[in-house]
Amino acid sequence: MKPSQLLDRATLYIEGAVAGLLVILAALGVVDIVIKMYEVTLAEGFMTPEGITRTIDTVLVVFIVIELIRIAVAYMQHKNVVGTVLEAGLVAVVRKLVIFESTEKVLEKAGALAVLILAVGITWYLLRRTEKDAPDVA
Repeated sequence: MKPSQLLDRATLYIEGAVAGLLVILAALGVVDIVIKMYEVTLAEGFMTPEGITRTIDTVLVVFIVIELIRIAVAYMQHKNVVGTVLEAGLVAVVRKLVIFESTEKVLEKAGALAVLILAVGITWYLLRRTEKDAPDVA
């Protein structure tokens, strides 16, 4: 077996292992969501804003992991992953926005998040528009 074939095979196994680990991570995240929801319902002051925010944060993290799984699968199939990476980035930035804590330097943090959302959103939109307008090559 040639060294390049050996490296290709090793890379394929590593990519598969990473995708498998991400699936396990997503499954553990779902279990964590169920546990958090159970804890929130038992807590005093049923469904407090803090409990809801913690649960939503965990849900969004699971969505990010799911997007990472999609990226890994697309990468293993040698497909273009740029759009999927941007979608994962949008979910990650929205997560930061949802769990935004107003501590010090609130204006700077909010402005940075707004610019980041705008940049990723515009890039994603332009990419999707370009993909729609591109002729199909068979």
